[in-house]
Amino acid sequence: MRSLLAVADSVEGMLRRFAGWTSWLMIVLMVVICFDVITRKMGFQLPGLGSTRLQELEWHLHTILFSMWLGYCYILNAHPRVDTITAHRSLRTRAWIELIGCVVFALPYAGMVAWYGLGFVATSYATGEGSEAVIGIPQRWIIKFLFVFGLWLLVAAIVSVLLRLIVFLFGGPLSARARMNIERVVDPI
Repeated sequence: MRSLLAVADSVEGMLRRFAGWTSWLMIVLMVVICFDVITRKMGFQLPGLGSTRLQELEWHLHTILFSMWLGYCYILNAHPRVDTITAHRSLRTRAWIELIGCVVFALPYAGMVAWYGLGFVATSYATGEGSEAVIGIPQRWIIKFLFVFGLWLLVAAIVSVLLRLIVFLFGGPLSARARMNIERVVDPI
């Protein structure tokens, strides 16, 4: 059981690092958006850096931020959930519901989408897919890869949560250590 917690801790640490490394992109995104709006309102654009290319860059930055934070946000329980049925249940019951939901719904769905996403990236790379706009950003496979990579981070996060749930439900003395992490996972923010 200690090894399960060690794996869950290392996965959470990895997800935290990815989120931290990409958090600075929020500042870049704000600068790009402000620059795009100001240049459009003032009626001038820099050569090679038109509004179309800037808007596509905004979409790409949004995708990177979403993808790199997806798994970490899942671990933090910062995802939508409907707690009307489980809110009044005991922590152990909520942990069982979360475990079943992860095994039956979250892990198969996220795993399947991430697996089949690899084919979309490969096709995009093989065909040299780029923007449909003449002056858009080329090499669309890069952003598709980052999105699929984010889905694999989500799969890792689900596995980490599952490991913590297993330790909490079956870990005996170690369940107390896993409890604080489980409360974060099964309780609404």
